[in-house]
Amino acid sequence: MLKIAGEIGTKSATTRRRFLRTLASNARSALRRGGIRGAVEPRWSRLFVRTDDPAAAQALSRVFGVHSISQTSPVRFDSLEKLVERAEPLLRDLVRGKKFALRVRRRGEHPFRSRDVAVSLGNALLPVSGGVDLSHPEVKVPIEISGDVAHLLTRTIPGPGGLPVGVGGRALSLFSGGFDSPVATWMAMRRGATVELLVCDLGGCGQVDAALGVARDLVSSWAPGVEPVAHVVDLAPVVAALRARVDPGIRQVVLKRAMYRAGTLMAERRGAEALVTGEALGQVSTQTLRNLSVAEDAAGMLILRPLIGMDKDEIIARARQVGTHDASALVQEHCNIATGRVETAARLQAVVGAEGRLDDSFIDAAVERAVRVDLTSWAPGPAPEHVVDELPKGSVVVDVREPEEGPTVGDVRLPFGLARDWSPGLERSKTYLFVCARGNLSEIVAHDLRRQGYDAYSLAGGISRLPTRAA
Repeated sequence: MLKIAGEIGTKSATTRRRFLRTLASNARSALRRGGIRGAVEPRWSRLFVRTDDPAAAQALSRVFGVHSISQTSPVRFDSLEKLVERAEPLLRDLVRGKKFALRVRRRGEHPFRSRDVAVSLGNALLPVSGGVDLSHPEVKVPIEISGDVAHLLTRTIPGPGGLPVGVGGRALSLFSGGFDSPVATWMAMRRGATVELLVCDLGGCGQVDAALGVARDLVSSWAPGVEPVAHVVDLAPVVAALRARVDPGIRQVVLKRAMYRAGTLMAERRGAEALVTGEALGQVSTQTLRNLSVAEDAAGMLILRPLIGMDKDEIIARARQVGTHDASALVQEHCNIATGRVETAARLQAVVGAEGRLDDSFIDAAVERAVRVDLTSWAPGPAPEHVVDELPKGSVVVDVREPEEGPTVGDVRLPFGLARDWSPGLERSKTYLFVCARGNLSEIVAHDLRRQGYDAYSLAGGISRLPTRAA
């Protein structure tokens, strides 16, 4: 028995019926996705699911719009005596040796009161129990009676609440796969929005496969009844142009505006009415009030920020609850293309002026060529050939971490933020292995240098995978 979220009960009769139809459809989809056979019957304030599979409760606990899920034993009766006679054997083991309380709710016309059921059935269970304690029982036994059926609720787990996915319009989530964007997407879905995902390939630091892995787990787990779709747009040319033509202090803000533009174009194509982001006020330099305002100027539609008032600890705690924490921990959440002092209060005029040095056609073309990914069948591809698990023979090990990230490992320290300055001086006759904290920034450097003809590689997993001799 699924109790609907209380908020659904506040809607008008017409809206409530529509929400219940969607909720029942999503519950059926959740069962199908789990390979569970079962019949779903909607009532005015409940859904009843008839199934023999105990895994059904867990599958249904991820359906938005559900307040709680209870395993029930239905008992048909034609008198109070028959109800007690049939219910007592089903509850005997549950209360054995424990203090218990019966909580009876009744709908319909009956020749007895709820209290009569509690007293009669309680007396029948008393000999095997540790006694009745209405104030602090060890076991509470809810019983819901409707017509000639009494439902004995033997186990209850909480549902996620919220509204059924599909009743709140369509949105497009800017999805990096880090801690923030999956939680923001989850919260938008919990309010009934049907959400598609936009993953930006930023030339390596976007970690597309890692982001798609998080997206697959999130949407397949939490959005039954919705086709889980992601779109990948290649913004690497934009990142390259930013590095070449835009002042380092405002690059991040200009990049965010580019992502908003790409999101707006894709949302319009997909019939979405809003963008969803994982931004939280003050968390990073681009998320100050001023920079959010300057970036949002480039968006052509409503931006939803479910995390705006949360701190990082709260977001990470919610990621654990949602189930995306471990996968998100492996994803680099931000593409750091700034060097030196970063502007936290960018001026709109300066940012728009910097954008004038970029080609807007990059964004239009990226959205036009976007790759649609069906997350139900997606699997990660092989690592690029320049990402390796071992040191190439005779390679020079280059640490591209910033100076504040710890002592140098390998043969030389060349910070990522100054790559434009030192990369032209590399000898083309040598083989280079680049390393960083996790393998993200080193992958970008190796990728860029290989395009310039260098024999360059990146160590998968970062410096923790570096052999002791090289370290």
